[in-house]
Amino acid sequence: MSTIVSLQHVAKEFPGQGRGGAAAVRAVDDVSLDVEKGTVVGIVGYSGAGKSTLVRLINGLERPSSGSVLVKGQDIAGLPERELRAVRAGIGMIFQQFNLLKSRTVYGNVAYPLKVAGWPKEKIRPRVQELLEFVGIADKAERYPRRLSGGQQQRVGIARALANNPDILLADEATSALDPETTREVLQLLRRVNSELGTTIVVITHEMHVVREICDTVVMMEAGRVVETGPTYSVFVDPQGESTRRFVSTAVHGKPGPETLGRLAEAHPGRLVSVGISEAASTPVVAEVFSRHGVAAAVVFGGVTEIQHRILGTLTYELTGSGAAVDAALAELATLTPVEEQTAVPVTVAAGAIRTVGEDS
Repeated sequence: MSTIVSLQHVAKEFPGQGRGGAAAVRAVDDVSLDVEKGTVVGIVGYSGAGKSTLVRLINGLERPSSGSVLVKGQDIAGLPERELRAVRAGIGMIFQQFNLLKSRTVYGNVAYPLKVAGWPKEKIRPRVQELLEFVGIADKAERYPRRLSGGQQQRVGIARALANNPDILLADEATSALDPETTREVLQLLRRVNSELGTTIVVITHEMHVVREICDTVVMMEAGRVVETGPTYSVFVDPQGESTRRFVSTAVHGKPGPETLGRLAEAHPGRLVSVGISEAASTPVVAEVFSRHGVAAAVVFGGVTEIQHRILGTLTYELTGSGAAVDAALAELATLTPVEEQTAVPVTVAAGAIRTVGEDS
């Protein structure tokens, strides 16, 4: 697999605002990153992490303060604007707020980049029709954006971004303005763009479930730096940094919180143990270990999801059996996967804080 985008020790610094104003801001700080051709890469981070600036460096809308930005082997950092336009023709872009031309129909929006690129008029119509059929809105060609749902508008945006057959598609928070069901539909469409057209996609997002759904590789950014990167499944199974762990916890079923654990402990008198579920420790494997040690196990909390067609999650079990048998089963499981015994913490109430119903005020 070949590298289609390569950032080498890239930094981007924005100057402060005037005399006595704010200090210079280093939005991207010594980032080195390779994007392999034909993959979907998710760049993740909180607001201000430098994600959007990174995208603008890839398509040449921002120039790096230092370092190299190679697109298909060409360093675009110092290219004149005329040559940059040729590079951008091979990079499609979709946005959070769609950025459609309100005065043009769906057809007109998708045809616009083709007209700018100088396509012959007789080739534009079949190309636009092909794109609208691909994204599933061929029947909306003569409608204006204001008459479309958010999901339909984003489909127009995707069709427009694909008009000139780009090798690279940049999606900057492309699903953040959409409801969950529409988000799933748009992500499925992006996966089709990748698998059927071979387009390399770089997804900028602060939503880890987006990465879970479609990305092959995840890049975690914080304060302008890449703090963690790797295959999506590996990062989800074993996140190394604290910020990555927080992000992963939003997209993967985890351990019960204190209040939930308190309710579980009241309803389930056995030992409560949270077990990581993955390819190394699937639910049948976990069940077999408990059974072999003579331990009865019932799932009382948690869930399992799928990442890159591989299972991942956490299940909390109520275990009943002899103490020695439970200890032996947990010791064996701990060699395969994270295991954590859960103990409800009693709630401490300050003296005088409890009143009997009917007590005088």
